[in-house]
Amino acid sequence: MRRRTFLRVTGVSATGALAGCASSGDSETATPGDDEVLVGPNGRYVFQPDPLTVTTGTTVTWRFQSPNHNVSCRPDGWDSASLPEGAEPFSSYEAGNSYETLQEGETFEHTFEVPGTYDYICTPHVANGMVGTVVVEE
Repeated sequence: MRRRTFLRVTGVSATGALAGCASSGDSETATPGDDEVLVGPNGRYVFQPDPLTVTTGTTVTWRFQSPNHNVSCRPDGWDSASLPEGAEPFSSYEAGNSYETLQEGETFEHTFEVPGTYDYICTPHVANGMVGTVVVEE
């Protein structure tokens, strides 16, 4: 191998290796806080933790660890989403725009006022099993 080719190849390899260090690799070691859900950690189609148990009046924060996800607890139109009787539907997007997503680093918050079980989804990835649960206790 010629010296110039060798330097170009090793330079590209080193740059690629360092690029991984500069990315949001924090999601690999990220752990959610007590009232926090990680969305898409490590690029996976999961909410973490699942389930999350909180008490009435708790505000939960969903922290997006990878792009192109959302949070939806709007049972109208989504069989996988459900909420307790008397609870208001919620989502990280405006009603009617179910494929609007958030990007890595963004957050969404919702305060739970009605006890019960809330099954929520990521609408673009529900077919991939991206479903989560929040259990709200009194």
